[in-house]
Amino acid sequence: MRAGNEDLAKEALNRKKEHDQLAATFKDQWQKQKQAVEKLKTALRMLNDKIEEAKRKKNILLARAKRAEAQQRIQETMSGMSDKSAFESFERMAEKIEATERRAIASAELNEEVSGDRLALQFEALEYKGSSDQQLLELKSKMGILGAGRPQGSKQIGTGRAPADVHDAELIEEGDEGKKGR
Repeated sequence: MRAGNEDLAKEALNRKKEHDQLAATFKDQWQKQKQAVEKLKTALRMLNDKIEEAKRKKNILLARAKRAEAQQRIQETMSGMSDKSAFESFERMAEKIEATERRAIASAELNEEVSGDRLALQFEALEYKGSSDQQLLELKSKMGILGAGRPQGSKQIGTGRAPADVHDAELIEEGDEGKKGR
């Protein structure tokens, strides 16, 4: 208007009016978008709250289920157990332990026999301080089968056949000679 150009001023006013309308439209859209975002945020918070609540309920339900299972196992155990059955359980346990002990002893005895320890102990107990010839002569003398022509101190060994009147030989240990009377 100062420059004297009225058409240009009119055009500028028209554009200003369009921009004001456009600004009002953008402002209205911005307000609506702001409200939509607030609604989405609220919905998101509510959804997160519901998720957290669902997690808490799930944990509570799991705990209740475990407690119910534990109670059921306790009831089953208690119903299957009475004073009498408790003592029977102890008796069964004692029997199992005794059977295990017997197996251990038998196993030890078998190991002893297989390894020769037991046999070596028996031979050691029977071992005589003198020679085998002297032992044989003493045994014959005790049994009364020493030949009349042979001296007692002779180291000659017989044929290995026992006379017909002798059936079994008995070994008398050193401490038992007076007890048996033979």
